[in-house]
Amino acid sequence: MILEGLRGYRGYPGGFKAYAKAFPTVELSWWHRVGDRKTISRLRALAPEGFRFSVFGHKHLTFQPGGEERRTLRRFLRRFRLFGEKQGAVRLVLPKGLKPAQLARWLDLLEGVLEEVGPVAIAFQVEKTLHLLIRSRGFALVNEVESPFLYLLDPEEVPKEGEGYVYRSPTPSQAAPSVLHLGAEVERD
Repeated sequence: MILEGLRGYRGYPGGFKAYAKAFPTVELSWWHRVGDRKTISRLRALAPEGFRFSVFGHKHLTFQPGGEERRTLRRFLRRFRLFGEKQGAVRLVLPKGLKPAQLARWLDLLEGVLEEVGPVAIAFQVEKTLHLLIRSRGFALVNEVESPFLYLLDPEEVPKEGEGYVYRSPTPSQAAPSVLHLGAEVERD
């Protein structure tokens, strides 16, 4: 089943409660900071059964394997897993110019952290030159419609079959004017 929602609920008329009645999923921005336990608990409690939270993040990932990166990843993924049965997927944006050998070492680190914290569906937004490496490790790619697991952002068409998530940018009627900025990416949760 493909669930469709918005990239953030802030500014949605009626707040999160109204949003959760209109959509079965949301993509939260954890780009600047990881969601706190209290907020995650509150959102989980407010969301109806079957609702899914996905997250986009996180600017503090360096994609350089090491102890600090392991700690950052572990904290990020453990916090995401607090959504429990309401967890959707994680979208990670990889920096331009990342070399395949460096990414392969980082993916080794990621796989080790996933063994510690438990399974998490992850979709990577990455340059085409790294698609084969990501696929070979069994991870999804953002906006790849041929994949068995879909994570689509603002698609023109939604596949009729498949499993995953579709997130659209809010339109002015779905968000308060102060939340949307022309051409600017804004933090949303």
